[in-house]
Amino acid sequence: VARSPAPDNWELASTLTTFLDRNGHWQALATTQTTALEAARRQDNTAARAGPHRRPGPALDRLDHHTEAYDHYLKALALYGELGSHSGRARVHQHLSRLLEAKGLHHWALAHARRSLNHHRADEDAAGESAALTHIGWGLAQLGHHHRAVIHGRAPLALAEDAGDLNGQAHIQDSLGYVHLRLGRYEAAATHYRRAVALFHQTGDRLSAARGLTQLAETCRHAAHPAAARDAWGQALTLTDQLGLPASDPPRAGIPNSLDLPGFPDTASEAPVRADSPGIHSVPLRE
Repeated sequence: VARSPAPDNWELASTLTTFLDRNGHWQALATTQTTALEAARRQDNTAARAGPHRRPGPALDRLDHHTEAYDHYLKALALYGELGSHSGRARVHQHLSRLLEAKGLHHWALAHARRSLNHHRADEDAAGESAALTHIGWGLAQLGHHHRAVIHGRAPLALAEDAGDLNGQAHIQDSLGYVHLRLGRYEAAATHYRRAVALFHQTGDRLSAARGLTQLAETCRHAAHPAAARDAWGQALTLTDQLGLPASDPPRAGIPNSLDLPGFPDTASEAPVRADSPGIHSVPLRE
């Protein structure tokens, strides 16, 4: 006999969000939030309904249910508006920025990132402000404004360090690595990526660590450090195996089929990194 959801299921689902997302359990994350939403509706609790509309978005996006994710975000935005919650609206705009950026709608993504910043500032949330500024810097980088993106990366890093936000620091370091890579500053990019990976390990975010390692490997390849590239790819392969990621998943797809890499160049890649090369989105999502 199926059991009705317990009244506090929405609270339990909230505590599981970060763990499930960082470990790649996206179907489980989407399912727990559906259960949480059912429980919140039974209580007629507006605040409780808003979270389960917001939290499954990243999971649904990764499962290629983009329209469903977008619909959930819009419902969450309306509910947080009813509640007058700057914090909630800031997070939803942040998620919308990430979703639209992944679809290549960079100008729209940047607009949502700026709205997120306004709400975080109204809420006097320094860590949130740091996250929003990182989204803005990332959006500028996607539009080819790499020098402006570097400038935008410095302010949020200082905010995240002052707030003791390791997750934010990790994503900011990763974003700075991406921008420096696109500018051809390989040593600086590698330094930022190594810092990011170390911080991702500290926070237990294995998926982001795997992404950072694949980007670090690519950076080392362009900088003519093949041994370091192989090592980074090897570490990324271990993490993606642990997470059970399919070969088509971006972090896994970025790893060469053979780490022996016959013919691997011992000098810098002749092909420059294109300014419009797609990057792996690394901006902090705040729960």
